[in-house]
Amino acid sequence: MAYLDSALADIERKVDSGIPLSMEDGLALYRTPDLHSLGRIARRQKERKSGKKVFYVLNRYINSTNVCFAGCTFCSFAADEFKEPERVFRMTADQVFAKATETGTNFNQLHIVGGHDPRQLSLDYWLPLMRRFKSELPYVQLSLFTAAEIEYMAKRHRLSFPQIVAALKEAGLQNVNGGAAEIFADRTRSKICPNKVSTENWLAIHEELHRQGIASNATMLYGHIESLEERVDHLIRLRESQERSPGYNAFIPLAFHPDGNELSYCGWTTGLDDIRTFAVARLMLNNFDHIKAYWMIQGLKVCQVALHFGADDMDGTHGLTDEEMIYHAAGTHSGQYVDDREFRRLIEEAGYVPVRRNSTYQEFAWDWTPRELVEA
Repeated sequence: MAYLDSALADIERKVDSGIPLSMEDGLALYRTPDLHSLGRIARRQKERKSGKKVFYVLNRYINSTNVCFAGCTFCSFAADEFKEPERVFRMTADQVFAKATETGTNFNQLHIVGGHDPRQLSLDYWLPLMRRFKSELPYVQLSLFTAAEIEYMAKRHRLSFPQIVAALKEAGLQNVNGGAAEIFADRTRSKICPNKVSTENWLAIHEELHRQGIASNATMLYGHIESLEERVDHLIRLRESQERSPGYNAFIPLAFHPDGNELSYCGWTTGLDDIRTFAVARLMLNNFDHIKAYWMIQGLKVCQVALHFGADDMDGTHGLTDEEMIYHAAGTHSGQYVDDREFRRLIEEAGYVPVRRNSTYQEFAWDWTPRELVEA
């Protein structure tokens, strides 16, 4: 096998042997000029994990409130209730349920993320709502919160992490979203999100979720003031966390978007940085089954290319009337909705087999419908 970069030969031998890659290996992958070999190695690793399958989900996506006191410098979504009341929105529990079901009930995942809102982020608000969803839509998996939101509720209710996780599990929580990870390195974290959950607590919460049988995802926000060393360190810490407490479903690289926030001078990530990050993640995270190319962030075209750089998931369709606000506030160029037929077309055009899933990667026929819908 010919390599433009000889360092990739040793790295590929490690990957083929199942040896975890080092910090030096990760930096070599980020810096290599041999993009084609990088993609080939990552694609082989993807196919070891999931063969020719590429996953998508029929889901509903809801941002339940934008009130947040965390003050993250990269965020364009959060609103200060006192300084900018005209921007504030906050959904009642009934509004959340109505929003989730207004375009039908044939979906497998409910994905909800909000801010640190003292009037909403409470077990008194969420537990009854979660139980309602599980009672009326038992086939829909609840993929809710981030570690930051869970830490907030634990402090508010004076509960330990095991106690708050147990309460959420009893109400029907099945997966926790991977947000709030940002970058684990203290140097950068102290500058971009000093009031958010610490790295130690983010990892502790996810590991406790896994111990109690709740799956989760993991993310990394890249393309702002972090260094390449900090990106690779982030991936290594996730890999070590998975070793300690298995339960991460997927890793999602989140490209920084600059519009309307304090880090706007950092600009946009490039397409090459995006697909390189997918490949590096696939190769560094040897104990993660899935790498997700979230079309809402990088766009459908980059995500389709990412399928040849280690990604095996393109996330979800969203409902026809869903409105993602976090990335759209920061200037994303994507739309709000993709028909599942478009997902299947893009996946097949890339040479893979589209597979409908739920949050924990149970597989469904593309035309699966809940029994209740069939009987009706």
